This record gives sequence, structure tokens and C-alpha cells, in this order.
Amino acid sequence: MSFDCPHVALIQPVPDGGSVCPSCVEIGGTWVNLRQCLVCGQVGCCDSSPDTHATRHFQDTGHPVIRSIMPDEHWMWCYICNLQFQERAGRYVAVDAFLDAGLWFASQLPPATSIAEIRPDDTVGHDFPLREWVATYQERGRQGDLDDDQRAALEAIPDRRW
Repeated sequence: MSFDCPHVALIQPVPDGGSVCPSCVEIGGTWVNLRQCLVCGQVGCCDSSPDTHATRHFQDTGHPVIRSIMPDEHWMWCYICNLQFQERAGRYVAVDAFLDAGLWFASQLPPATSIAEIRPDDTVGHDFPLREWVATYQERGRQGDLDDDQRAALEAIPDRRW
């Protein structure tokens, strides 16, 4: 997916973020998930936490780029560009959450399930619109609007045409 965020130039090497929100610890608060500023290394709690220290840090400092420091989460976020991205093979790429969710749900289908068997109103999991997802990425494929990584991920699904 195309990637246009000038703020990645602000990213600095930061130490391991740890496993607590220091601001929450200081006030006796709690947190849900942790984020780390990639400009200065400050750790704060996510927006699902009562005190949203990571967003407050951005508001106070203007440092726009954070990363999740939760296990098995490998994404970054730019507050200014409102963009989620990852580092893959030494470059930054935007995350297409709809694509990623659909790839996961498609992987859960029985191996013999064909795209043609999925009805337009079919959903899977927590009402994920799998047929809409298929139609969206088939159309993007026809229009030439898939990057190489997206096309490769889609083509890795057996018995599917993109």
C-alpha cells in the first residue's frame, strides 16, 4: 500500500519500552495497552486506558510517531497523518487493516471453499464481510491498485483470483 508520511524521518532508536506505563504507576492508575514514542522513547498507555498517556504525550510534545509495545503487535502510528504502518524488509509500509483482517478470515475457510461459493451477504467471525472483502480486492486487482506485497498475500490464498 502506498506510504506517504514525512514524520517517519523523526523516528529515533529507542530503548526497550518495558511493561508498565510510568505515568499510571505514578498516579496509581491502570492501563490496557502500552505505546512508545519513537521520537524520545516515552512509554504511555493507549487510548482504551483511562488516562490515555500516549496521546497526551503527543499533545504535549508534538512527537507524532508511536509504536505498540504489546507482545505480537508490530505496528506504528502517526498521529498527524492518521496512519498505521509497519517496517517490513527495512522499509515502512502502510497497514491496510481491511486487507489484513480479510486475509486472516479467508485463511479460516475450509480449504475446498471457492470464492464463488461465498454469497454477497456472507460474513464470518464477528460479522466480517468476507464477500465484500473479496469483491473489493478483486476490483482493486483489476484496476492495478494492489502493490506487490498485497498481490502476493492475496495470491497465496489457494483457488483465488485477484
